[in-house]
Amino acid sequence: MGTYCTPVKPAHADLAQLTRAIIPLRPLRRSESERLVTAMIEATPTTELVNILHRGSRGHPLLLRLAVDAHRAGGALRILDGIAYLPKADTPASPPRHHPALQRVRLLGPAAWGVAKALAVLRPLGRHTGQLLTDGLGMSPSDMHEALLRLSPYITKVRGGWRFRAPLLEECLREQLGPWERQELSKLAVVALWDGAATCSDPAYLPDRLVDAGPVVDTERAGAELLAAGCAAMGRDQYRARRWLRAAARFLPDRAERATALALHAVACGKSNAFSEAVTAADEVLHRWAGLVSEDLLQEIHLTRLTALAAARDVSSLQHIADHGSRVLMGGEGCRAVSKAMALSLTGRWNAAHRTLVRTDASWASADITTATYGELLRVETAVLAGDATDLNRLVEMPESLPLYRDPCRRPTILSHLARILVGLGETTRAEHLLARHGVDGDTVSDADSALTGLRSGRWSVALERATAAIDECALAGQPIAHTALLHQTSTTLATRGWLKRARGVIERGRADHSAVHHVLKLAEADIALLLGERGRARRLLEHGLTHAIRENLLFNTDDLWLRILLLCPRQSHTALAELERVAGQMGTGRACRNYLLGRALVYKEHEDRLVELVEDRGQPAEVAETLELIAIHTPSGSARLLREAYEVYGDLDALLPRARIRQIMAERSIAVPGRAATVEETERLLAVLVAQGLTNRELANSLQTTEKSIESRLTRLFQRAGYRSRVELAAAVMTGRYPVER
Repeated sequence: MGTYCTPVKPAHADLAQLTRAIIPLRPLRRSESERLVTAMIEATPTTELVNILHRGSRGHPLLLRLAVDAHRAGGALRILDGIAYLPKADTPASPPRHHPALQRVRLLGPAAWGVAKALAVLRPLGRHTGQLLTDGLGMSPSDMHEALLRLSPYITKVRGGWRFRAPLLEECLREQLGPWERQELSKLAVVALWDGAATCSDPAYLPDRLVDAGPVVDTERAGAELLAAGCAAMGRDQYRARRWLRAAARFLPDRAERATALALHAVACGKSNAFSEAVTAADEVLHRWAGLVSEDLLQEIHLTRLTALAAARDVSSLQHIADHGSRVLMGGEGCRAVSKAMALSLTGRWNAAHRTLVRTDASWASADITTATYGELLRVETAVLAGDATDLNRLVEMPESLPLYRDPCRRPTILSHLARILVGLGETTRAEHLLARHGVDGDTVSDADSALTGLRSGRWSVALERATAAIDECALAGQPIAHTALLHQTSTTLATRGWLKRARGVIERGRADHSAVHHVLKLAEADIALLLGERGRARRLLEHGLTHAIRENLLFNTDDLWLRILLLCPRQSHTALAELERVAGQMGTGRACRNYLLGRALVYKEHEDRLVELVEDRGQPAEVAETLELIAIHTPSGSARLLREAYEVYGDLDALLPRARIRQIMAERSIAVPGRAATVEETERLLAVLVAQGLTNRELANSLQTTEKSIESRLTRLFQRAGYRSRVELAAAVMTGRYPVER
């Protein structure tokens, strides 16, 4: 808000006599911050992004703009398919140097500006900060007091020191320091902490200052402390682990310790999806320091590098390693065997990977604990893809049989790996029980894991936000079952909510990835074709998917393909049912059993009650709704009741397209649809979503199972009610959140 002078007419002279006062504006509420951020970036921000920006700015509009500009300038803000998110939420904000929010602090004068930047570094030292500020800046106590008074709009005095009113401003001021200023202030803090002249309760503060101080402190001591801090941070703060370990590798004088620090830095880069940095660090270790790192760390380096190459879609390098593993890989026989098998898996040659692991079992099973553990996990996963879940079930019951389980720091990673395979197979409840039984807190699992579980469990809105980021970052690269399931579930969920083109974009991204199981992507593509009324194309996609699966000797998720074939091609129903029985018998998963029982219910009109009980026990809402809908449509028992139940479950999921499909069926069967006003609103939201993606009137008619003339009438009413004059205006409003299309 601003003021400016205007001439006062004689008739309005009394206005000049009004009392002048400064009225502080209240901070924005979170919902107001969300609307402002949406307008600034012209995209829909994720819940996490809004929370980070709102907390950092404390709801002040100018600081909120600083937050957006700072994250955008630092390359941390990404927009994908109209969704804005922070791929690496722990990356520091890096605002433009002359941003208006920072200029306001500059206008307080050089002394206050210098104190503000120094305070951003030294503030965590609490009651010791004042003396350090005076010493570091060479200011008199009176000048320091005057500068702090000038900064009072931005800082507040608290017990034992000062606090910035908006955390983001502190972070951005710290980024305004020049190299020399940063180094000297950090040196001041390090010396005070090492000498005992100051204390800090934040365990990350000293390592951060050691990195910034660089060579002006005792580098041998700094390197040792950074190595210890980096190792401790590996499981909880990958950004800082990367930063600290890289610095440790520069400071440590001992060659073996330096090699270990750099190797751990590469692993931390891989775990935080910084794949380009991971490849660079791994190559440096392998080319210069391989003989100085332990065999188990060398195995981790190989697996990290391979996963990073897959995320970068460097297929030629992966194929070279897969074809010439023993000659181009370093380490012992077991390490090279597991690495070669991983390269084969990442290029989609899962049977060859499985054969390699079976053939070399004696070498890797008796090697170091890292090689033995990852060899076993990879062998189990490739076996599951071929339809053998025996060893998976054994490990789920006894994960302690894996050597790395004995390491408490590595245990959550091992358990999460097993849980991902289960969730990828549709066994969400078993996965949750596995993690709970072994004390893995749900808050510690990755965003990719949360996305995959949330999509299966019906927590769609937040799960889709996390899935978008996880797919963009290739967070599950190297784990074909979980990676493919994430692509499949994300595409299917987007499609049921009407985002058909976004769903296709997910499939296209997966199709370019050799580590994804491609017949499952054919299934997802076929489901989109069905939603568009393209039954012939859907059947061809399913047949291509089955041909690929048979050629590659893969059984994973083929039951879903056979179920769709049974629905689309009644003449093949008995063949499809026999295949469904075979998959259920061989895999033994709840999803495969559900598909077999559903096939029998559709063909022989039996087992409906048992089937409904099974899917309700499994607790996956989309699966429940689809099952109830298919039973209601294709069997004579209780169709009206089951249709209503399916309609309600789809409503809880905000699955707009299936709801529209069921309304059409209910109308044809003279079954009353509840809530006319809500139905009109929901239909318009779905129409707006479809229009925003550029669908033609024919595609709209096929999707909504109506005529093109009806679509024209609906669009006219929508434009009149919403106040838009064209499809372009409506699409822009949908993509920027001005026209809300989700509840």
